[in-house]
Amino acid sequence: MVGWESLREDLLRYREESPRPLVVWPSPSTERRHERRFRIQLAAWATGIAGELHAKYGDLVELQVGALTFPGRQLFVDELARQLHGEPADRGELTADLLAPLTIRSGHHSKQDVLVTNHAAHQQVLITAGDLHSTVTDSSGAVVGLYVGPHNAPRIEFPIDPGHSRPVPALIGTASLVPDLGYAVPPGTWALVITLQTVSGFYLSTPLELTITS
Repeated sequence: MVGWESLREDLLRYREESPRPLVVWPSPSTERRHERRFRIQLAAWATGIAGELHAKYGDLVELQVGALTFPGRQLFVDELARQLHGEPADRGELTADLLAPLTIRSGHHSKQDVLVTNHAAHQQVLITAGDLHSTVTDSSGAVVGLYVGPHNAPRIEFPIDPGHSRPVPALIGTASLVPDLGYAVPPGTWALVITLQTVSGFYLSTPLELTITS
C-alpha cells in the first residue's frame, strides 16, 4: 500500500531532477505518520509528473500545477492576481524597455533584465523583492499568466538618478491563470507588463513583446 514512505522516495527523486519540477512540497526528512493528505505544488510544465503522482497516490496528495489544481484545473491563486494594479508608468515618469528580445519556455520562469529610465527631475527608487514583478497579458490586455511560487527575498532598492537608466532584473513566469489555456501559457507571441513600485505608488509599463516557446 502506497503511503508516506513511498511518496517520500518519489519526492527525493523529483527533487534531484533538472529542471526541478517541485515548487512546494513536504520535507522528505520529516516524520509524517499521521498526516492524511500532502500538498504538493509543481511547476507549470510538470503535468506529466502530476499525472504520475495522481495515478499512484490519489487522494493522498493535493496537487497544484502552476496556478491551477490538478486534475481539476481550478484557479488556485486569488482572483486579484488576474488584475493589473497601478497607473501608467509615464505618470510616474518612468519607462521600462527591452535590453534584448524576451524569450522563455512555456511553463518555465526566468529572470531577465529590463532597462528602466527615470524621466523625472529627481531621483527615484524602485522598491523590489530582488526583482521586478511582471505579468503576461494577451492582445486585449487581459492577464493570462505570471510567476507562481515562493519569493521571500528581502526588500532591495534600485535608485535611479534623474535622466538616467539602469538594468533591473524582472521575474517572468508563464503559469497560466486561464484554465482554457492549460496549465502553462502556450507558445506564441504575448505581452509582458512590468510593475514599477516607488514610494509614490505602483506603475505599469507599456506592454513589452514576449515570445513563449515550446
